[in-house]
Amino acid sequence: MPPIDQAQTRKATSVASLLLALLVSIGAGCNLLRLSPDSEVAPSGSVTAAWRPPQSITVENEAATKLAALHTIDEGNKLPQLNTGGQYDLPALIDLALRTSPQTRRVWFAAQAAEAQLGQSQAANYPKVSFDGEGGYLKLPIQFPGQTLVVRNEAFLPQIKASYDLLDFGRTRAAEHGAREQLIAANFAFNRAIQDVVFNVEKGYYILSAAKASVSAAEANLALAHTSLAAIQERHQMGLATRPQILLAQQVEAQAVYDLENAKAMVHDAESVLYEAIGVAPDAAINVQNVDQQHVPPNLSDDVETLIADALKKRPDVAAQIAAIRAGDASIAGAESEFYPKVGVSGNYGQIIWSYTVNSGHAQNLNQPFYGALFTLRWELFTGFDRYYGVRKATAERNLARSQLKSLELGVVATVWRAYYDFLSARKKYDASEALLEASQESYNSNLESHKHGLATITDLISAERDLMAARYTLVQSKADFLVSSSALVHAVGAESASNAPPH
Repeated sequence: MPPIDQAQTRKATSVASLLLALLVSIGAGCNLLRLSPDSEVAPSGSVTAAWRPPQSITVENEAATKLAALHTIDEGNKLPQLNTGGQYDLPALIDLALRTSPQTRRVWFAAQAAEAQLGQSQAANYPKVSFDGEGGYLKLPIQFPGQTLVVRNEAFLPQIKASYDLLDFGRTRAAEHGAREQLIAANFAFNRAIQDVVFNVEKGYYILSAAKASVSAAEANLALAHTSLAAIQERHQMGLATRPQILLAQQVEAQAVYDLENAKAMVHDAESVLYEAIGVAPDAAINVQNVDQQHVPPNLSDDVETLIADALKKRPDVAAQIAAIRAGDASIAGAESEFYPKVGVSGNYGQIIWSYTVNSGHAQNLNQPFYGALFTLRWELFTGFDRYYGVRKATAERNLARSQLKSLELGVVATVWRAYYDFLSARKKYDASEALLEASQESYNSNLESHKHGLATITDLISAERDLMAARYTLVQSKADFLVSSSALVHAVGAESASNAPPH
C-alpha cells in the first residue's frame, strides 16, 4: 500500500467540506431541507382555531379589493343617457349589465381559455424544434498502479434538435376534437350567462318598479286615511260620531304610515338586487327610469308543448351539455389510441468544441460538426393497466355527461311547464286585480258619500277603505308577478328578452 499523503488528505477533506457547505446553502435556499414548506401559510394548528392570514396576504388582499371601484361605472362601460331626464330604461340597463357584470366576464374569459386550449391541442401537428448547449470544465483524476493521470477537459456542445410525429393513431385528432367541443360548450355557457344576466336585470327592474309603485300606493292610502279621518272628525264635531270611531280611523292612518315606511324600505332592497345584477354597488350613479307599462312577447300564448320543444332546441346550456358528450367521445378515442405506437422522425445538428490535456501535457483540440437523422418507433407495451383504466374512466365520464344531459332536459321541461302555468295564472291575477281595484274604489267612494250623509256606519267606511288599500297593493304585486313571470318563461325557453317585445 502506498503511503498516505497527509497534505492531499487535508486538501481532499477541505474540498469535501466546501462542497457539502455549498450543497447545504443551495438546499436551504431552495427550501429543500425545511420540514414545513411555508410556515407563513401553514394551516391552523387546531381544528377549533381559525386560520390567521399573514400580514403580506392581508396587504395584498386589501390592495386588490377596492370599494371605490364598485361605486361607479367604468367610463368604457358607461352608456349615453337616453332621454332628457338622464334616466336608464330597461334596455339600457340590460346593455349596461352585459358590459359590467362579472358573471358575463367570467364565462367570457373561460371561453377564451377554451380557445387557447384548442390551439394547444393543435401543437402536435407541427414539428418540435429545440436548441441546447452544454459547456464547462472537467478535471478527472485516473489512478493507475504507480501513477495518477489527471485529465483536464474544456468542452462546449451546442446543437439543434427537431422531431415530428408522422403517425400517432388518432391521439392528436382526438385531443383537437375534444378541445373543440369544450370550446363549443364554453361558448354556449357564455350565451346562457348572458340570458341569466338579462333575466336577473329584468326581474330586478320589475321588482324595483313594483316597490316604487308600492310607495305611490302607500302615499295614496295615507291620503285616503287622512280623508276618512277628516270626515269622521267632521261628523264628531256635529255630534254624529263617537270617540272610538275616531280612534279606529286613527288606527287605519297609523297603519298607512307604517305601510309607507315599509314600502320605502322595499325600494332600497330592490335597488340593491337590481344593482347587483348589473354588477355595481347600490350607491352607483344610476338613475333608473320608472315604468308605467310593459309589454310581453306575443309568442307567450303558444301551447306548453311547443314551448318545451323550443326550449330543448334553443337552451344554450342544453347545447353545451351535448357538446360535453361529444368531448367525452373524443376523450374515449384518445384513451384508446394510447394502446398504439407512435411513429416519427427526428434529427439533430451540432458542433463539438473541446480541448483536453493529460498531466499538463500538450492540449488536444477538436472543433467538428455532428449530425444525424432517425426514424423512431415508440410503443409502450405494458403500463401497469394505466391505459385500460384510462379508457374506463373516459367512458364513465362520457356516460356521466349523458346522464347529466338527461337530468338537464328533465329540468328544462319542468321549468318551462311551471313557468308557463305561472305566467297564465299571473295574467289572470293581474286582470282580476284591475277589476278588484276598480270595484274597491267605487265601493269606497259610495261608502264615503253615504257616511257623510249618515247612511253608512264607520265600520262600513273603514272596511271599504281597507279593501281599497289592499286592492292597490294587490294590483302592484300582481303586475310585478305578471312581468316577472313573462321574463321567467322567456328565460326558461331560452329565447330573447321579453323587454324587447312589441306591444299586443
